[in-house]
Amino acid sequence: MKRNLLRLLVGLMAALCVFIGLTGGCGLVGDGTDADRDAPVTFGDYWYQGKAEITSYTLKQARYGDLHDGDAVLIFVTEDFSAQKQVKLDRPDEAGDDAVKVLKLNALRNFNTGVYPYTVMTSAFTPVYRDLHPKTLKITTSVQEWCGHAFVQLNLQDGRYRVHQYSYFESEGDRVAELENAIPEDEIWTTIRLNPDALPTGEVSMIPGTL
Repeated sequence: MKRNLLRLLVGLMAALCVFIGLTGGCGLVGDGTDADRDAPVTFGDYWYQGKAEITSYTLKQARYGDLHDGDAVLIFVTEDFSAQKQVKLDRPDEAGDDAVKVLKLNALRNFNTGVYPYTVMTSAFTPVYRDLHPKTLKITTSVQEWCGHAFVQLNLQDGRYRVHQYSYFESEGDRVAELENAIPEDEIWTTIRLNPDALPTGEVSMIPGTL
């Protein structure tokens, strides 16, 4: 992906967050004070408070060769994640080295394609400390619409993504596959929230988004 496209994504998200923040739609869920806003904020001060950041957008979704109006909500929150099982830990204090701090994104999209509605949710689990775990560990997407539903899950295993895909369409599922080591498009948003400077530049290999 070219440098200018990635920088455009960073600028777009920052601009939208600032705009929505001015109207009260971007920030941590919970009560804030003037003292909180005036004080310098570290990563832990912002993300390790047991709260989530919620941002809403007006959506233009491409589907079936057309653009469709809809709504999108991005929910970011940190969690303790199991590197081995790749699920949220119930008892992180007992997990030892298996515990990984991740920034989880739940991206919800709702739109209509003419007669029937689509409900889509993508979850990405990206490690906070990228020097220890440089790749997103898990990505899932579920799609519900009036014809049926579909689900896809990517798990990072031994440097490759193992894909499980299920669908009511014969041509799409059910199947299991492996993808070469590449950057998932679905981790761009979590990378922007963690460290925009970590976005790759130049020619890179990417795994297309799971929608």
